Amino acid sequence: MLFEFIAALVTVIALIFFINRIGGQGRDALTNNNGNETAENENENGFLIYRGSELHFSDETLRTVITKHLSYFNNLFAPDKEIFLRRLKEFMRRKIFIIHDKSGFREMPILVSATAIKLSFGLETYLLPHFKFIHIFPAEFIGVSPFLRVLAGNVSGSSIRISWKHFLEGYQYPDDGENVGLHEMAHAYYFQNFETNQNADSNFVTHFSQFNNFGNKVFEQEKSPGNDLYSEYALNNFQEFWAESVELFFERPAQLKATYPDLYESMTALLNQHPPNI
Repeated sequence: MLFEFIAALVTVIALIFFINRIGGQGRDALTNNNGNETAENENENGFLIYRGSELHFSDETLRTVITKHLSYFNNLFAPDKEIFLRRLKEFMRRKIFIIHDKSGFREMPILVSATAIKLSFGLETYLLPHFKFIHIFPAEFIGVSPFLRVLAGNVSGSSIRISWKHFLEGYQYPDDGENVGLHEMAHAYYFQNFETNQNADSNFVTHFSQFNNFGNKVFEQEKSPGNDLYSEYALNNFQEFWAESVELFFERPAQLKATYPDLYESMTALLNQHPPNI
């Protein structure tokens, strides 16, 4: 009975996802290096699979997509924009993008990768080699471990998983403190630096202890009435607090700095950057 219930639940949710899935209006189809449409990369399960090394986007294309969505990039000085683009191309080249839909758009690998570069722009080690796969779902997706749940993003194994619907909402509302792309990349960089024992960034590792000290104090303060910069979800555990701190650092830096200046300064040291325009 339990198995039948779970199977039925998954079926119903899958149907809801199909009805609400994101279409391709206003976006250019993702193509491989031969210019062929995404259907050629479709596997038997209806997924689209792309090796980043096959996605040879021009600098003009990268600039067009990033400029439209990332004010962070637009605020960089010209030499830093060139560094950002070089890092972006190298990051994409090393990943395999799995799109859980029959439609894929060039914004998907570009913007998800650009989010990783945005977070890590002050770091020397930024490629996240442990995470070979980036899964992009049209909307919410099912997580089955450690229990059945609906997710907008997830980092586990060698994969980063993102709901495209929620990812885009993060950039449509750039100052609400919610950005699923930044949230999941924060988890990924923590895991790469502290759990894999390889390719760690020395600055990130050195300064995380300071963030940890100030963060634990803020974590407890936020549990008291009247302190509501962080969401209730962030207070579930310190890993979620860390990921939401990254969201706030980039989306509400002035508020974070005014409310918890020591925590803010520890993050500028940890990420080796200040958010633009603060």
